[in-house]
Amino acid sequence: MNFKHHILGAAAMILSVAANAQDSIAPVDSNFYIFLCFGQSNMEGQGTITAADRNVSDKFQVLNTTECNGGLYKWRTAVPPLAHCQGAGLGPVDYFGRLLIDSIAPHNPDIRIGVVDVAIAGCSIELFDTTGNKDVTYAQKQQSWMTDRIKAYGGRPYLRLLDAAREAQKYGVIKGILLHQGETNNGDQKWPENVKTVYDRLIGQLNLKAEEVPLLVGEVVTTKAGGACGAHNVVIAKVPNVIPNSYVVSAADLEMSTADGQNVHFTANAYRAFGKRYAKQWLRSAGYTINELPDTVIERDKTVCDKYSFNGKTYTSSQQLKKTDVLENDQKQITLINLTVNKGSKTTLDPVTAETEYTWPVDGKTYTESQTLKFKGKTANGCDSTITCKLTITAVTEIEENTADEQVAIYPNPATDVLNISVPACATGLGRIAIYTSAGVEVVSTDFVSELESFDVSNWSNGVYMVWVTDAEGNVWTGKFVKK
Repeated sequence: MNFKHHILGAAAMILSVAANAQDSIAPVDSNFYIFLCFGQSNMEGQGTITAADRNVSDKFQVLNTTECNGGLYKWRTAVPPLAHCQGAGLGPVDYFGRLLIDSIAPHNPDIRIGVVDVAIAGCSIELFDTTGNKDVTYAQKQQSWMTDRIKAYGGRPYLRLLDAAREAQKYGVIKGILLHQGETNNGDQKWPENVKTVYDRLIGQLNLKAEEVPLLVGEVVTTKAGGACGAHNVVIAKVPNVIPNSYVVSAADLEMSTADGQNVHFTANAYRAFGKRYAKQWLRSAGYTINELPDTVIERDKTVCDKYSFNGKTYTSSQQLKKTDVLENDQKQITLINLTVNKGSKTTLDPVTAETEYTWPVDGKTYTESQTLKFKGKTANGCDSTITCKLTITAVTEIEENTADEQVAIYPNPATDVLNISVPACATGLGRIAIYTSAGVEVVSTDFVSELESFDVSNWSNGVYMVWVTDAEGNVWTGKFVKK
């Protein structure tokens, strides 16, 4: 009798412990959709995080894959950065989750989205391929900045992704896999097969069904946007030929960031739009109807003179210009410029030769020295008009060597290098010599102390010059000479 009571008591205790243990394990929530995300720097996210980016619904969760932000394998609201705390920023996953919640909640208010994000800047797809320890061999060859990030994921990022996925499966259902990688494997034709190796391994080791878990692969920054690895998009396009349940997410018209000079990253606004494109692609694959926002068109007229810079290019002829920007809601904004380019004018008139002076009809001014005349005005359409004319003042070359009073001699005439002026002996001592241009500008004023004074005129402008010789009694002798 006592023995029977002991057995019944033990059984009751076992049942009680079992019940308590079951109560401590939360059942898997079929409304908690889990997405695995992996790749390199664009999957990490390189965008600047704003206050608005940090305003996240608690229905959008991330499972920590490193020790930061509350500890490894801890769920938290998906406030960026999601991948790690060693330089990650805003990325496509941030707005992927938000749009899924906004799109599915009207049909299922209990929906929650969870993401598992493992990404290492600059890494090859090899870092996620554990075949023959390829990932370990690859990691050993990398620089310290990359190995530090690899160590944050326990030294083997694929295994961290796998373990985190298993942890996530305790709470929700894996619904898809997101990949953004390829810049380091730019142009590698084997890349789609290498991606398949990683995808197939995840599907198998997590006991998933490939037909129920699509792979979403994002394009790299396009060549049109300035991307250094845009040619790899041709390789990315082949992934659906290798993996049946896979889709390419377009990066068309998404803006490239020029902040770091690498030409491989997107702007923060482009990451927001890109994440929503990932979300739309998954929604389509899951049978949801997507109501795309219509393009907005901004059209304006622009009239310029000679040239116009638009979207990094310079245009010199009239035409319609077009620029497509993608807003953060993935809506396209198309800007059309109806450009009219009016031409200015540059006219070179025939050269003019005059003896002593020339009045130019274009500006009405009189010129006495050789030069290139230039006039700037406006054409009838308001553009610059420039008229030039080469003027040569030859002066009166037939001036005799002695053109002054008989008592004053000016020679040689014309003069090129040295000009000599001979004055009367009676005028020396207290007299002065002054030389003026034909326009009346004084170029020399000096006392003369001998009967012969010489002047270096080699650097003087060509033209006619007037000579004044005055003695102490006020007597004046005048003459002129030509500088050639």
